Formats: sequence, structure tokens, C-alpha cells
Amino acid sequence: MNNQKKFFATIAVLAALFFVNQAFSQSIKTNAIKPVGSQALSDEQQGILAVRIAKASVVDIIGVSNNLSTSTLSAVATDQGLPDVIYGTGFVLESGGLIASNNHVVSDTGLSYWVILADGSEYPATILDLDKYDDVALLKINANNLTPAKLGDSSGLETGQTVFAIGNSLGEYQYTVSRGVVSATNRSVDESDDSGVTTGRLHNLIQTDAAINPGNSGGPLVDLNGEVVGMDTLIDTGGSGLGFAVAVNTIKDAVSQIKAFGKVSRPYVGIKFINIDPSIQIAKNLPVSSGAFVTDTVAGGPAQAAGISPGDIITAVNKTAITPNSAIDSIVEDYQAGTQITLSILRNGQKFDMNLILGQLP
Repeated sequence: MNNQKKFFATIAVLAALFFVNQAFSQSIKTNAIKPVGSQALSDEQQGILAVRIAKASVVDIIGVSNNLSTSTLSAVATDQGLPDVIYGTGFVLESGGLIASNNHVVSDTGLSYWVILADGSEYPATILDLDKYDDVALLKINANNLTPAKLGDSSGLETGQTVFAIGNSLGEYQYTVSRGVVSATNRSVDESDDSGVTTGRLHNLIQTDAAINPGNSGGPLVDLNGEVVGMDTLIDTGGSGLGFAVAVNTIKDAVSQIKAFGKVSRPYVGIKFINIDPSIQIAKNLPVSSGAFVTDTVAGGPAQAAGISPGDIITAVNKTAITPNSAIDSIVEDYQAGTQITLSILRNGQKFDMNLILGQLP
């Protein structure tokens, strides 16, 4: 009798597991499986295909001193120890030679920049525009019939989704591929120079544990469809597997603005602030656990003109709440310079709204 009960219990457990698995399979969101004939690709096959698609658009970017002969570029690309050389990565946006990379890869005005394609051909690059606030650079080379990257939609990324980072690791290992997952989205991270001094703060970044090394900067972060969802940008050296990428939708916005205005236009409020979270609330004895605590205003800037003062707490922009994961400057990026916005203010316990006309970052 006991054996019979165990038999039926086993059947019941197996049946339950079957139905749970079926329900999970139906509900989970995937963008990986592509049928080939009557068969679906395995995860490994899908990854190989995705990388093959993405690598066709990846390029090496090298910055060299202006007096370096172009005949030595091939030596530079294979790491022959030439001094004052900057290595990075980029990817093709348009077949006519438009290329994306990071601002910090090509921002040294004392260097000339060259793009090396997969076939080894070398092209001098013209920098169309630099957006230091989002660490995006757009370059142009005199080439045609290039293979542009397939651009995805970073707004649909989910934590746990498989991604691949591709780049010129350490300036020596071209087209290196590392695999990982999306660890988080919408991250804000301080950007520092080699001495550790904070030079800015980047927003709306994708966090990934896919290995990103020096030289990977500007390379694509791609999903299992081979679509670019981000651009490898920086790592946090304080931990392991803490890499960050600029969201591809930010790059799309930069391209559209250059086409429309000839440059990337960024709105700004004109404040220095601390994004409030529960720990900041306790440390500064603030009345709220989220918002932007204003520490200073830019002289002659939009905030000062509107009447915002140090000590004010901005809690929302056009009714969109500021949260620990959504800072005020990332919210206002959805608006054009010159647009009037309404800020919700908390000052000395009093709540009120204030109108402000967004300025344009220089």
C-alpha cells in the first residue's frame, strides 16, 4: 500500500512539473530562438550566429600622433609597442561610412584617428560630433558598401538576457567576444579619469557581466539576434563582472540630432545635485527618500533664472517622479532645449510647482 501511494505521489509530482514547465515556456519572453526548417537553433548555435552577424559591422579605431606614417598603422594594430597610441573599437551605422564609438576613445585633439576594417583596409576618420555627456562619438570614413550593424531597441531589455561584447581587447586581441547577461538597466555611473577624479556622470547605462577590457570601448553589445543593444563603455574596477554600456537608443538619438541640427543638442537644468535614496535621506536628514537635492545652481543658468535655490528638493519633472534609479538629468533628456517644463519643488516643508525653460549644454 505504501509503495502504491509513493507511485501515485511520484506521478502527481511529475505531472505538476510538466504543467509548470509548459506554463513557464509559454510565458517567458525570448528573442533567441529562430527556427531553421523544422528545427530550432540551440542556444549555442544561436549565439554563434548572432556574433557572426554582429562582427561584420565591427571596426578597430586607433589614435596616433599626427607625425606617424600611415604605413605603420598595420604595425600599430598588431601591438608593436609604438608609443602614444590609443586603441578602441567602433561599429558601422551606415554603409556610407558612418561609425559609432565612445567620446573618450577619440576626444584627444592631439591625435589623428584611423579606422581599420576587418579586411585590414585603413581609413582616416573625420569626427562629426562628440557627446561627452553620453560618451558617444560619431565618425565618418570615406568608404562605401560597408555592412551596417543591426540596431535593436534597448528599451525592451530585460535582466538576465544574454548579450555579447565584441571589441579590440587591450588593443591586441581584435574581435574578441565575451558572453554574459544584462545584469541591470538604467544605471547611473560616475566616469573617472586615470587619476580617479570624477569627470562626469553617465545615465541610462546597461550593466553587464560580459567581460569588457581596455580597447573594448566603443564596441557593440549585442543580443542573441545579433542586434546591437548597447555600446561597451566602462568598467567598475572595484568589483568583478561590472561592465557598462551606453544604451543603443541613446546612440540613435545622437544620430537623429546630428542629421537634424548638425550636432548633438543636450538640454540642461543648470543645477548641481545629489540624487536622493534612503541612505542619503538618513545622512542628510531629508524629509523624502527620493528626488534631487539641489546643492548649487549654475550662475545665469535656467534653474537660477527660474528661482531654484540650494537646499530645494525637486521631486518630479512634468509629474514624472525622480527616483533613486531615475535622476533628473536622465528624465530631462526626453525634452529638447528651449522646452518649458514644470518642476515639483519641496522647500522648507512647502510643496509647489515651478516652470523652467531648459537650456542647452555647450
